[in-house]
Amino acid sequence: MAVTTLLLVACNGAFDGLYDDVMDDDGQQSGFGGDATHNRFTIQLDARSYNHWHYIDLKERSIVTKELPTALTGEWDGKSVRTYYNVHGTAYTEKNSVRIDAQQDVEHWDIAIHHFDVKTNGGAVLETRYTTIDEAPESSDAFADAEFTEDEWTTHQCIVDLTDMMAYNVWYNSSPVNMVLSRWVTMDFSTPPPVYAASNKVYVLRMNNGQYAALRLVDYMSDRGTKGFLTIDVKYPY
Repeated sequence: MAVTTLLLVACNGAFDGLYDDVMDDDGQQSGFGGDATHNRFTIQLDARSYNHWHYIDLKERSIVTKELPTALTGEWDGKSVRTYYNVHGTAYTEKNSVRIDAQQDVEHWDIAIHHFDVKTNGGAVLETRYTTIDEAPESSDAFADAEFTEDEWTTHQCIVDLTDMMAYNVWYNSSPVNMVLSRWVTMDFSTPPPVYAASNKVYVLRMNNGQYAALRLVDYMSDRGTKGFLTIDVKYPY
């Protein structure tokens, strides 16, 4: 994941305007597709911004977007920071760190997305071998004995500022992240330009209320090729 983070830095710095936001896609809207009365639907999300979390409530079919904190305006929670790292490969050298307010989550949500990063609301995730939801088992009961991965606290996963990327200096916000579900997009920068790819895997989300959902990232680009527009195939309840 450290390598993936560095690749993300490279892709959104030195190659800005060349491989990423090359077109105006403001007409492509976030929202839900499919029949809301059924358990199979799609989510389209404009997640280009590095400054927002998008909170998704699968039951209510709703998306709420909230900005990331940038400073400390109240009492510090003892862990929320914005850290400036010099990044080389898997080595992160801290250059500066500032305390910030804790991220204020919305009241009702199941997953939240920050660009390609994902966190859960007290849930856990399993990566399956299936590449479409249709070929996955009909019921989540098939995964009752599988090992699910909970979110973990990270200080160098959620990129928030790439201004000094050319010197390999990047700002990150600390945050819980589900590292398994966040693997749904990978980037290969071994031979520039970078090559992006979706894992094409089906992920099973076990929610904090015991319900399950199956998720598959169908695409991470808009119809016009701009990266950061997500199309997610969902089966919920699963």
